[in-house]
Amino acid sequence: MTQQASGTGQSVYYAGLAGVVIIIIGALWLLFSGGDDNTETVALPPVMLPAPDVPSDPTPTLSEPEPAIIPTEPPVVAQVQPEPAEPVIPEPVLPPLPALDDSDAMLAADFFALNWKPGLAGLFNREEMIRHFVVTIDNLAQGQLVAGHNVLTAPASGYQVENIAQDRYKVSQNNATRYEPYIQLLESVPVRQLLALKQRYQPLLDEAFAELGYPDLTFDQRLRQAIAVLLATPTLDAGVELTRPTVFYTYADERLEALPEAQKQVLRLSPEQQQRFKALLTAYQQALGN
Repeated sequence: MTQQASGTGQSVYYAGLAGVVIIIIGALWLLFSGGDDNTETVALPPVMLPAPDVPSDPTPTLSEPEPAIIPTEPPVVAQVQPEPAEPVIPEPVLPPLPALDDSDAMLAADFFALNWKPGLAGLFNREEMIRHFVVTIDNLAQGQLVAGHNVLTAPASGYQVENIAQDRYKVSQNNATRYEPYIQLLESVPVRQLLALKQRYQPLLDEAFAELGYPDLTFDQRLRQAIAVLLATPTLDAGVELTRPTVFYTYADERLEALPEAQKQVLRLSPEQQQRFKALLTAYQQALGN
């Protein structure tokens, strides 16, 4: 990289030009002046010239005065200093990606170096991170949930409901506290940072997705499908009514109970949390493009 000349170097350069100019002026003065005091003077004999004819009645002639010579100052030429060149910052050389089976250590180092909300990064599962993420996305795109491939650890407390009548229940508002750390965790890192990390590990994501056996589908297409499924979750008011025909709670509204499992998982969030979650999904959807 070419470095810009320092101020001291420029001073020396201009001082050198001034010296050259002084030398040239001195040489011109020596050529056109009568010599200096040390030059020997040689006396030449006088030359006799004939006297000019003088007319008997001379007519006086008027001579025009010579024009006055007004000294002019040399034009001032502004010296344009070259603009300093912008420094070229070389892109960092990244190490090659490891094999998919050995990727957890490097991915964890890069992943947890992002600006996650302090104290919440421990909610991530750190084993088989790429495969678990790819399998989760594949199932979400189909509206399903799958056990054994969790990207996030399960909440410590159980799902809470309130009894409102005989065999009638509603979703407790206390569940908002249960899911709030997960929403804050997903909101804490800018979208561009996670997408840059995704681009870095794209070959391993594609390799893990190829293991699932979709020859005519890419992982990015599957990711867009999963986001679209989650965004299609209907927005509900708080306190949705539940029933309990067996050991599990179900929605009293059959239309809600018929929703895909992935969307019913989103319904467990409070209405305010659902809006924040969908806003985040929309940001990723727009960043990924069509």
